[in-house]
Amino acid sequence: MTARRRMPEADKAAPAPGPELDDAHYAALAGFRRALREVMADSEQICAASGLTTQRFQALLAIRTFPGQAMSIGALASELMLKHHSAVELAGRLEQAGLAARTGDPQDKRRVLLTLTSLGASLLSDLARAHSLGLGENRAAIIKNLKTLPGGG
Repeated sequence: MTARRRMPEADKAAPAPGPELDDAHYAALAGFRRALREVMADSEQICAASGLTTQRFQALLAIRTFPGQAMSIGALASELMLKHHSAVELAGRLEQAGLAARTGDPQDKRRVLLTLTSLGASLLSDLARAHSLGLGENRAAIIKNLKTLPGGG
């Protein structure tokens, strides 16, 4: 899994020049973004029905898919594009809910590692299944629109 980083403010100022976009490209971008919003709205409903926020769901996914046995708080912050202190608070809420466990890193006493509890793993499995089934028509719209955009193949 590659870590995603926020772009520094200086890098956000001027977008790189690219090909001129025609109406089809604008329509594809609009369709893609609409499909993403629909996926996120569906995700919010699925998560809310389980008493979970989408951020906590994303955190459970990140912990579950992190290479190795456990994920550090710093890696969670990077993956969810959060500030470190926000990831610490999120980890605390996951632990209070019984969804994740925090342990000290035996090799680096400064680091805290996160693992899913059996409750967290079970809830994540149910939510992942519901999200996968819920993609439905949005999956096709996302793929179609991505292929229409420049660089989409």
